[in-house]
Amino acid sequence: MRGRTPMVIRRALSEPLLLVAALGSVLLATTTLVALMVYAVSVTEDGVRRAMETAPLSTRAVTVTTSVTARDFTRIDGLVRKQVADHFGGVPAQMTSSTLSDSYAMPGQEKAERPELTRFATYEGLDQNATLLSGKWPADGGASTRIVQASISEAAARAMSLSAGDRLSVVGRLDGRRVTVQITGVFRPGDLYGSSGIGDELLVSGVQNADYTTYGPLVVSAGTFLDRFTTSVSASWHAVPDLGGLPREQLASFAGSVAAIEPAVRTDCPDCTFSSLLPGMLTQLDRAALVARSTMLVPVLQLLVLAAYALTLTARLLSDHRTMEVALLRSRGGGSVRLAVLAGGEALLVALPCAVAAPFLAPVLLQLTSATDVRLSPPSTAAMLAVSAAVALACAVLLALPAIRSTRRTYIEERGSRGRGARQGILQRAGADVVLLVLAALAIWQMRHYGAPVTSTAGGGLGIDPLIVAGPALALLCGGMLGLRLLGPISALVERLTARGTGLASALGSRQVSRRPTRYSGPTLLLTMAVAIGVLSLATGSTWRASQDDQARHLAGADLRVAVPPGGDGRESTYKTLPGVTAVTGVHRSVASMGGGDVTLLGADAAKLGTIMLLRPDLSATPLAALTSRLAQPGTALPVVVTSGLAQLRTITIGSQAVPVHVVGTTASMPGTAAGTPAVLADLSALRAAKVPREATEWWISVKDHDTSRAVAALGTNPEETVTDLAALDRQLGGDPLAAGLQGALTLGFAAALAFALLGFLVNAAVSARERRAEFALLRALGVTFKQMIALLAVEQSFVIALSLAGGVLLAGIVAAVVVPAIVLTGQATAVTPPVLLDVPWPTVAALILIIMVSLLVVVGGLARSLHRRGPGGVLRSGEDR
Repeated sequence: MRGRTPMVIRRALSEPLLLVAALGSVLLATTTLVALMVYAVSVTEDGVRRAMETAPLSTRAVTVTTSVTARDFTRIDGLVRKQVADHFGGVPAQMTSSTLSDSYAMPGQEKAERPELTRFATYEGLDQNATLLSGKWPADGGASTRIVQASISEAAARAMSLSAGDRLSVVGRLDGRRVTVQITGVFRPGDLYGSSGIGDELLVSGVQNADYTTYGPLVVSAGTFLDRFTTSVSASWHAVPDLGGLPREQLASFAGSVAAIEPAVRTDCPDCTFSSLLPGMLTQLDRAALVARSTMLVPVLQLLVLAAYALTLTARLLSDHRTMEVALLRSRGGGSVRLAVLAGGEALLVALPCAVAAPFLAPVLLQLTSATDVRLSPPSTAAMLAVSAAVALACAVLLALPAIRSTRRTYIEERGSRGRGARQGILQRAGADVVLLVLAALAIWQMRHYGAPVTSTAGGGLGIDPLIVAGPALALLCGGMLGLRLLGPISALVERLTARGTGLASALGSRQVSRRPTRYSGPTLLLTMAVAIGVLSLATGSTWRASQDDQARHLAGADLRVAVPPGGDGRESTYKTLPGVTAVTGVHRSVASMGGGDVTLLGADAAKLGTIMLLRPDLSATPLAALTSRLAQPGTALPVVVTSGLAQLRTITIGSQAVPVHVVGTTASMPGTAAGTPAVLADLSALRAAKVPREATEWWISVKDHDTSRAVAALGTNPEETVTDLAALDRQLGGDPLAAGLQGALTLGFAAALAFALLGFLVNAAVSARERRAEFALLRALGVTFKQMIALLAVEQSFVIALSLAGGVLLAGIVAAVVVPAIVLTGQATAVTPPVLLDVPWPTVAALILIIMVSLLVVVGGLARSLHRRGPGGVLRSGEDR
């Protein structure tokens, strides 16, 4: 029966330990890399989907505006709707129109020099996108109708002191016509026409203060507006596409199609204007998805390098163990081609089962290791099988190469090559580690320069730069290889030191490493890279989490920020009674002019701001307490703190009033404002003293231990208040798959790296010990005790363990310092504000090192016990290693 078993199977089964090691390495590599591919696809798809679902309607809307009359409204309406539908293609969209009349003077204001005004308007679908609080929606009325029925928003009703059933008489500013209006209902705008939708400012706020104060609008039916108010007035069409079914691959093309609406409409309507943030959002999302995938390639390539080296190490052990067998076969007539085919068949025997199993194991592995809330949407089974087959084939090649190379030597050549061996590997002798160091430095410089592993292609698009993506992996590999250069000198030094002592284990162990440093270089490099990948993953994850918290604190400005309508100065006592609140201050926010550009003006009580504002200390050279103290100091000019680009300016224009300022401090960016926004901070009392009356538009609140949950619950859902919650903002930023995707990839790569390292160390130690059975048997016959045996192995392996752990931590620290700040980006693939600060969790790193050390020492202890139990007689009679 044995003769019928193919030789390749008999040969593979003759080395069960190495066969299992090779099978485990290939299965781990294929499964992990397929899992990373599935994860990258899922993260980008889920991230794009969430971004499109949560984007405000105002961002997703396409708006076309022009002036219309009753005669041409129908024509332009049909033109706009047709062009939008044609350019949207098969993407469904909600299409609405709105029209705003000329100004009408409020009752009793028609003869005033600067009268208070109102306007009529109609909004398509308003009754479906608003909540009617009282009364009813207005009915259609023809041009001859004496009384016009209209409804108003809740904000307008409050500002105009009106309710359902009231009447008012307004006079047209252009034609002098008097219109009697009956208020039929009061409504609250919903999502479409609310503050985050496409409603105009007047509809949302109820009152608009500019050159004139305008209230309203008075919303009438479409028929009424067309009959009575369509006299060369402003009309707008709004299209909000449903992006839920838009594939990520079509983001760029759909953005181009949306942008093409403008020239298409203007061909037949030259006065039409087009506005939309949608093309920019889609282009940014496309870039963010590409950057997210490219960033996740960083741990993938690290794992690839580690897996390749682990497989090469296992293959080299297998080849070295069979060198004499192969040499004998060659001496007996076995040709190089025949032996190469045998080695290739053995490698495929290991790789093929892994290629089939990996696509089914990858989703399970993701469920066990993924820490992010990502909905898995794996690609097709065919795609996963293709990736799995490609990885398994590459693994088979790596397994077969050392065996194929060994087929060129004869028995005599192989016998002559056995001995002490070279003190350095062929790559080190060729200077490959120095070349890799140059390439890694170039790649990391490019990554920090471009801010992401994405650069412009020759065709003008965006593409992944392979060199930039490979930079961290190259840095880890060349750093580990450079560290191997220390193995020989350190072992020689230790050998000289231990030779002076009386300990047998230390002398023999150091002598063994000093004589054959290349035997220990493989596991040393493998373990060094694995430890470096682990520490780098921990540092990246910790830095990312700290950066999310920094971003949330900077955007919020305080634990809680409540925006209120004008006239909310009396709310302080209410906010002070919220659970956990420690301090409250009113803040005025408005847009001012400084240096010819718009700036965000913040006015707050400087005495309270020091305990409320969340300013990261490194953003200003002056502590926050000193800044707030300077703001409260009186002077001829208004004391202000400005962002760095405004430090040289001395005047700010607030409304129409130019106010001299004295810059008492600068910050890189101002808490409570968006990234890149120029801002000015002043004391609210000083603003009022400068005869710039400013009331609080926001309330900044400090909560004990930053726990805002109870205070937010007590605030309720007042429609007049817009609450910015630090905790909710932190959760939102941390839950963005495009930003958090790297963390899951790092977790998976980290686990796989440790598995490769432990497997490689175990196999190398076991094979090395088996090859030296005669040596250990002789030592036992000479009276070496079990404790001395353990000490001997511990001394040998301590070189691998100590050098690997120390080198891995040092290497990870260097790479993390230059790489991590460049790969931690926002979900929109932009630089983080405030800048990223490296955060290495040293207690966690120490725990990781301790766990690895204990695991490796347990392996050493198990090998020593196994060797000590074997009787010396059989081994010495077998003639092994003679």
